[in-house]
Formats: sequence, structure tokens, C-alpha cells
Amino acid sequence: MCGFAAIFNAGRMMTPELLGQIDKDLYHRGPDAGGNIVEDGWALVFRRLSILDPRHEADQPMKDPDGRYTLVFNGEIYNFQGLRDQLQAEGVVFRTNGDTEVLLQGFIRWGERVVEKLEGMFAFVIVDHRAKRITAARDPFGIKPLYLRKIGQTIGLASEMRPLLRLAAGEPDPVAVSELLTFGWAAGSLSNVKGIDRVLPGTILSFKTDGSEFKQRRYKDMLDTLQPGEALSEADALELISSALEKSLKDHLVSDVGYTLQLSGGVDSSLLTVLARKETDGALHSFGIDLGDYELNEKEWRDKVVTDERLIHHEVPMRAAEFADALPRAVHHMEGPVPHGGCVMLMRLCDEIKKTSKVVLTGEGADELFGGYERYALWMQTAKKEQIAKWIPPQLMPPVWPFLGIKKMGREDAAVWASVYSNTARLKTLFPGMIGGSEARQTASDRFSDFRDRLRAVDQVAYLESLLVRQDKMAMAASVESRVPFVHEPFSRTVSQLSLDLLIPGGVTKPLLKKVAEKYLPRDLLYRRKVGLVLPYDQWCRDSETLGRYLDLLVQPDSQLANYADRQALRGVIDAFRRGAPEEKGYMFRLINIEMWLRDLADTKPVAQDAA
Repeated sequence: MCGFAAIFNAGRMMTPELLGQIDKDLYHRGPDAGGNIVEDGWALVFRRLSILDPRHEADQPMKDPDGRYTLVFNGEIYNFQGLRDQLQAEGVVFRTNGDTEVLLQGFIRWGERVVEKLEGMFAFVIVDHRAKRITAARDPFGIKPLYLRKIGQTIGLASEMRPLLRLAAGEPDPVAVSELLTFGWAAGSLSNVKGIDRVLPGTILSFKTDGSEFKQRRYKDMLDTLQPGEALSEADALELISSALEKSLKDHLVSDVGYTLQLSGGVDSSLLTVLARKETDGALHSFGIDLGDYELNEKEWRDKVVTDERLIHHEVPMRAAEFADALPRAVHHMEGPVPHGGCVMLMRLCDEIKKTSKVVLTGEGADELFGGYERYALWMQTAKKEQIAKWIPPQLMPPVWPFLGIKKMGREDAAVWASVYSNTARLKTLFPGMIGGSEARQTASDRFSDFRDRLRAVDQVAYLESLLVRQDKMAMAASVESRVPFVHEPFSRTVSQLSLDLLIPGGVTKPLLKKVAEKYLPRDLLYRRKVGLVLPYDQWCRDSETLGRYLDLLVQPDSQLANYADRQALRGVIDAFRRGAPEEKGYMFRLINIEMWLRDLADTKPVAQDAA
């Protein structure tokens, strides 16, 4: 796990001031080692968190023995040993024992086709000095971030946006702000900043060092895998899942510096913990967030797993004041509003994990793969409401159950809006013309006819990526590598081929995964009501000692979010919220969150560069 920036501009020598600032921007992603290469027209900056082959021989930027190619790479290639064996059979002699040199030599032998062979999480840039061509790629799920910025003759690629903002000031993208207000996450290629694109998952880029011949293509789209294969019995499906999950978990345990576990007390992290315990000799550390006397604290369920699996467990306390103190730092590292309050928890958790390990495994992604949200249990009702709304104008429906949900949804795509719980009607009055749909979400939904596939597609291109970016940036804020065994291409393909009637029958959440877990976990843990990380945001926002201290940011003369709002109406709802008005509940934390990001963006300054 690392961080890099690659800047290309023919005829320009990048200044030491620029490269030094970029190195500082990326330092948290790789405090173990750093390096850069600067030549006329291009520069690479790299920071390393050493996981595989920690020796300095494996540092980056890495050149091949002939000096033709230079690589910067962030991530882990879990099948690198098999690829290494193939390359050795073709006569390649390796100098290192990790995956970086395997990727470099694989590209030399197989060219762009190397991305088809990789299993893992990755983003990389390779410079071919002889052909003067750049190749860059991002993994199929988008576990590792990769950002692209073009400014005139300059092309920049980086693991985070801040290095690209050193080239020139950035301003908020109004389309992204609209999605942030509506959904909490701007999907697709929207990075939140105008002129900076998030390279789509499974995409490969190619261009000349002078910026010409720029090409971009999707080499793999994971939505293509949502095609059920041969029908299997439930017993066969459970055996298939169990075997594939154990294989994925073993792949993710490969580390020269050990590993630890995030343990929430839910099904996903608990199952991974049990499987990791089976594969681990000696001590195994786990970490969880303790919310004190909060009614939805899951500590009692963590305690069961900790006792049964003989873990060395660490509880990290988090209360309202601590959450409020940590929020600005989380927003800064997220480079946008945090898509979920769990970002703050994860960052604090990794602050403590760093004292024990550089690597942590998490259960992220299981809900999207197995249908773990309430919307999957209620998919039949939601699909029916969508059909009713097409035939009866919502304004003609009475404001009583069961028509309330239909009126709220209107004639929108129910799969796109199924995860929206905020008061969008109220937000529309505050932000005229800003509350609307999402092109990336809508495009994903339109590809499928079965409502369950539409839900899965929308979650994969939007919500899942928000969680993966969260895992990357919040863990890296503490210089920790986060691994996600459920979000592994071979495992995902295995699950995606299963019948929807087995996978998402309706009425229950994650039925297949829970049945797999019955072999390892107590039924009361598996079949209790899903909690998730639901925090009392409204209560905290009304408390001037915790999140409420940030409400004034929204009504100050220099409020950034107010530039998109009806200022008088915004001030009015803040006052009403403070007085306890029930109609103003449910969205105040989102407004604070976005305001913090807008201010952080405005504070990020470019570095002056000499003329070419």
C-alpha cells in the first residue's frame, strides 16, 4: 500500500518546491520510504508503506534492469506468486520477492494484457522511456483510487487529489455537489472537484509523454458479471461460497509484516475473524469501536467472538466529543464529505491499529454482494411501489400509508433512490435546482430488468465504491493498509453466478452468507436484527459541545455551502433545528460535512511553478 503522483508536461522541468509539497501530501500513505524521478517533461513522486519484501531493493519508483521502464504502483497483487512462476519459466530473473517487480516484468512481457491477469487491488503508472508512452490502470472494483487531471499541456495522475491541486487551484463541481446533497456520494467519474476525474474501475489509460494520443478504455466492468449461471441447489451454492471465501481469505493473509482485524460484531467481520483464526498460528489482534452506553453499541457481540477465538482484542472508545474533534481530519483525508459517519470511526480505529500492525482485514463489501441491506429484504414491495407510481400520479395519492413511500419516491427510478433516506423535499427548498438524480446510478440501473439486479448494480457503482474509498483513505490517514476479502474478483464472480432466488429471495438479508456462517458463529449473533453503524447525528448536532459547534459555519458570512442555497431559508432551518423542530431532522450532519469539505478545498493552495 502506497501513494504516488505522476506529472507530465512536455518541455517543463517540475520544480523541487512542487515535488516537495506533493511528497508531503502523500507522506501518510507511505512513511517507510520515498523517492522521486524528475526528467525534462515528467516527474514521479512515490511514498511506500512496505508490506511485501520490506527491503529497500523493493522500493519505488522501480526500474527494470535495462532502464527502459519505470513503475509506480499502489496496492497488492494477491496472485503475484503464480505470475512470478510463469515469468520465471520464461526466463525472467527477479531481484526482489514482492509483487511490484512481478507487475513490472509482467507488463514488459505481456503489455496492457497484464491487467487481465492481475487479481488484487491496484493503481499504477508505467513510463516506457523508449516509446515515450505512459500506461496507467485501476483495479476492476476500484479498491485503490486513481485521479486524473488535464490542464492545458499538463496531465497528472495521483492516488489522491491533493497533489493534483498543487498544479492549479480547484473549485467544487456543481454536479458533484448536487449528488453529495442528494445521495451523500458523487458516483462514477465525479471526484467532487471540477476538472479532476476519478478514473473508473477497470480502466486503462495510455498516452504519449507529450500528452498526445490519449486513449482510455474499460478493460473490465464488474457489472458484466451480474449474469446468473447454471442453477445450483442451496447445498451446492453454500459449498461453493464457503470454498471461495476461504481461498480469498488466504490470499489476503499474505504479508511480510503480519495483519490484524477490524471486528464490528456483525456477521461479515465476525466470519472473517473466525476464518483468519483458523489460518493463524500464535497471537491474532482485533480492534473494535466502543460507543459506551449508546443503545446500538455492538460490544457484547464482539466479546463473544473475542472469547471464542482467543483474540488479543482492543476496544477503542468513541464518544460524541471525540467524534466531533476527529471529523475535520477525516474530511481532509477523504478529500470530500465523509459518505458515512463510520469514516471517523475507521480512522480512529486505524490510529490504534498502527501501533500493532500495518495491515488490517475488514468485512467491507459483503452487504453489496449478498444483499445485506434492508432494501434487499423489501425489494418486492419497493418494485411494486415503483409500478404503482407509473400508473397513478403521486400528487393524487392520499398522504397515508402505504402511499407515503410512493409519494416520496414519485416517479423516480426506485433502485436509484432506494438508499436515500434524507428529507429530499426539504433539501429542495433549501437548495433550489440542486437536488436531483445521478447519471452513473441511472445508467447502471438501466442496464438490467430484474429489480434485484438493478439494486445490485446501483450499489456497486455508487455505494460500494464509497465504502472502498473510505477504507483506503481513512486507513491510509493512519498509514495502515486495509484489505477487503469479500471484494475480490474471483470470489465476486463465484457469488454473482448464483441464482437471484437463492441470493436475494426477499424478506431476509444475506441468507446464503448467514447459512455459510452457521458452521462457525452462534445463531443469536447471525440472526439478530442488523444494526450497522447508526449514530445519533441529530442529538450530537444539537449539542454545542460536540457536532453542534459546527452549525455556525453554515450561517457565517463566509459559508461555502450557502453559495448553493437560499441563504435566508438555510438560516431559518438552522434556527428551527436548534429549537428542536422535528421536520428539520435527518440532514444536518450532511450539511456540516459538505461545508467542512468546501472550506478544506478552498484552503488547498497550488504551488507556483517556473515557466517552461
